[in-house]
Amino acid sequence: MIKHTLLLLSSALLFTACTQDTVELADPDMKVSAKNAATVLIAVDGDKTRAVRHLVIGTDEAPLDYELYFHDKKISEGFIAVKIPAPSTNIILKEYSLNGHYGCSRGKSGYGSGSKRIPKVLPGKSYFLGTINTDMNTVYNEMPNRLIGEAKSKYRYTAHGEDIEKKTKFKSHLSI
Repeated sequence: MIKHTLLLLSSALLFTACTQDTVELADPDMKVSAKNAATVLIAVDGDKTRAVRHLVIGTDEAPLDYELYFHDKKISEGFIAVKIPAPSTNIILKEYSLNGHYGCSRGKSGYGSGSKRIPKVLPGKSYFLGTINTDMNTVYNEMPNRLIGEAKSKYRYTAHGEDIEKKTKFKSHLSI
């Protein structure tokens, strides 16, 4: 009886201690919509000399975070669309690394992180998490205008005011 109880207890601890620490790429044509997942879009912008080779996405529900590695084909433009278990809360791009130039090693010079936080994702919905600019090794919160059409058509994403780059014109107030 004690052996069975210990076996049951250790099995339960093993299953509850294991957390999914990877996520998978979403179907680019969204033909298969995951019932228990949301699609999180991360735009990649740059001159194609550098590309994203590694991502870490954090949520409150994943204590070990989600990691995604691009071993064969690194992403240098367009979107990285990731299926995240949903519902999830406080989604953030915790870390990314680039290949090319000084970002080829796992040193701090090749790493970056995002600042935009998505409060909650729901199953079957698409969300935008930010744009990785590979030229400057930075992340900004706006989606590049040239990618808005792709986000709408491929990923059924509806752009929000904060996702679209705000353009302002500066007028000279100098008088001669």
